Order: sequence, then C-alpha cells, then structure tokens
Amino acid sequence: MKVLIPNRLNNRQTKQMFEKTNETMRTKVLLLLLLVTICTSMSAQVNIERENSLVVRDINSLLNSQGASQRTSGNLQTDSRNLEDLILKNQSSVYFSSGSINIYGEKPRNLYTDLNSLSHVSSANFLKDYVEIVIISIKNSAELNGTIDMSLLSSLKKLKYVYFVSDINATESNFTQMIQNSSDKYSFYYKLEKKS
Repeated sequence: MKVLIPNRLNNRQTKQMFEKTNETMRTKVLLLLLLVTICTSMSAQVNIERENSLVVRDINSLLNSQGASQRTSGNLQTDSRNLEDLILKNQSSVYFSSGSINIYGEKPRNLYTDLNSLSHVSSANFLKDYVEIVIISIKNSAELNGTIDMSLLSSLKKLKYVYFVSDINATESNFTQMIQNSSDKYSFYYKLEKKS
C-alpha cells in the first residue's frame, strides 16, 4: 500500500493557514504601529503644551488679591504669604552684580542680581543653601531680548521664585520669552517700576 506524504513546500492546507495568519499578523502589526504613532504624537503635544504653559504673573495682582480665591486654599495661601514676606519684609540677602558680592545677614533668602550677572551665580562664592527667590533687575529694553537659562540656577537648591523688577515697560510675554529650561518647581513674577 502506497502512503502519500504531502509535499511541505506545496501543501494547500498549510499554505492557506499561513496566509490567514500572515494577514492577521499584518493587521496586528499595523494596528500596533498606529497605536505607537498616536501615543507619540499625544506625548509630543503634551510636552509642547507644558513648555507653553509657563506663566509670568504680575506681582501686584497677586498681592492685591489677598482675600481672593487664589489665596484661600491652605497650601496656596502659605506659598503666597511666603512670597509676600520675601518681597516686602526685610530678609537676609545677597546682592550680586558684575562679580561683586554684598551679603547682608547670615542665611540669605533673597538674591538680587541683574541679567548679565545671572550666568555667574553658580560659580559665585556665597551661601546658596537658603536662597528662595532671585530678584532680577531689568534696566533697559536690550535686556528683554536676553535669555535666562534656569539650569544656571540649579546650585540654588531652595529656589522657588524668580521675580523680575523692570524699569521699562514690558509685558508678561516679554518675560516668558526670556526663560529657558524651566520646570514646574519655579514660579515667575514681575513688577514694572516706573522711574520719575
């Protein structure tokens, strides 16, 4: 008796089964690629929104709204009061400009500087462990075209606030465009001081 052994290379049953599997597998791979594409585009969109979500607030609106809803929640109220204390009350401070350092008090919480000196803060020789706010003086319109790389302030471990004090007219967007490499741990404020 003769037994037929199917030819494995040309077996119709096997060929059909693999064709369906290939088609199903192809569909799964395409769906997976589509899912990965959608996820990466959503992730990129979130990153762009996060970069664009940088807000520089007018300090006067914050300080004038003491009874407003911004200051009612416990954590926000404490944060606002701390900022108000740093700006309005006498604090131990460091004045750093053009390489010159003047320190008032033992544990400085405020750092007063200008845009040109900001890049030298990390190498400057003063106690940085307690600085919570950097107050940057803007004297002319050319400085509004400068940039502030927040990574240069990484040596200030307790830094929470960056506060611009401008002698010239400027808008929130002027200050926002200056800031680079920021993170959510920093809050930005500005004040326009008109010289008479």
